[in-house]
Amino acid sequence: MTQIIIDGINFDSPEYWTILDAAKFLGINVPTLCYHEGLSAWGGCRLCIVEIGEGKKTKLVSSCTYPVEEGLTVRTASKRVVNARKVILELLIAQCPTSRV
Repeated sequence: MTQIIIDGINFDSPEYWTILDAAKFLGINVPTLCYHEGLSAWGGCRLCIVEIGEGKKTKLVSSCTYPVEEGLTVRTASKRVVNARKVILELLIAQCPTSRV
């Protein structure tokens, strides 16, 4: 088992899980578009991004493709994550400007 922290919750996760798997198990909603349990993770839409790390050493990663690591700290709804998801969604919508939203 691998110990991680997601949104302040300490959790022992199986080593083969992704951050998204762990979040879903804990009931934490992480939005996805391209993810499907029956298919290999692709990470193409990037809506499932989360922030990992602590202090000033953080980065955004796709939770559907990023494996859990011992001691990993994850934030699923920080201001940085929410703002990045908004931009990503705007870019996805801009690719099909005549589609009804």
